[in-house]
Amino acid sequence: MSKLLSLKEISFYYSKGKPILDDINLDLYAHDIICILGSNGAGKSTLLKVIAGIVEFQGDLYFKNKPVENLNEYKRNIAYVPSNQLLYDILTGKENLELIRNLWDIPKKLFWENVSFYSDRLGMNQHLDTRVEHYSTGMKDKLFFIGSISKQPELLLLDEPFMSWDIHSQRTVIDLIKKYKEEHAISIIIITHSEQLRETLADKVYLIQDTKLINIFSN
Repeated sequence: MSKLLSLKEISFYYSKGKPILDDINLDLYAHDIICILGSNGAGKSTLLKVIAGIVEFQGDLYFKNKPVENLNEYKRNIAYVPSNQLLYDILTGKENLELIRNLWDIPKKLFWENVSFYSDRLGMNQHLDTRVEHYSTGMKDKLFFIGSISKQPELLLLDEPFMSWDIHSQRTVIDLIKKYKEEHAISIIIITHSEQLRETLADKVYLIQDTKLINIFSN
């Protein structure tokens, strides 16, 4: 099985104080879904930001067995869905999606076909021409997720996803993620407190404790 991502001796500090992450090592393979657990403030979201290339860190990050040197090129191949969506309220759903497409120069046909598919499955098609300021929190979270997965990334990073979604949409997206993983041979890293997501999606489960990453389950 091909190795997609490797973290080698990753450490992260705020200023020069106590490390948040210390000597983290992780290998992620195609078709892997990893779930990361830990108490509040343990460093789960920080680790995801390290992998997403949006914070400085010590150590080495490898993508497809090559060191990540060009962050922009690397970011074209991944999608990061934070716990707070990055959307413009004054724009419609469709206009926000077009911004995402333009930012990463995603081929128009590929992107909008994917948007149509995921919007239909998640009940968002009829809302795409509405300004985001009129969306509920759940709808905003769905829109950003749709834009991210429609990028068709090879690595999908999810920070506390689907918490604001209705139960039907949560069940639907679990099936969608399983199908996407198999069809596109991608890897997914999820930070979650949801037992349902852990039990239904995770191939491996890790715990961040005392700045270390500990494997507590492997399928």
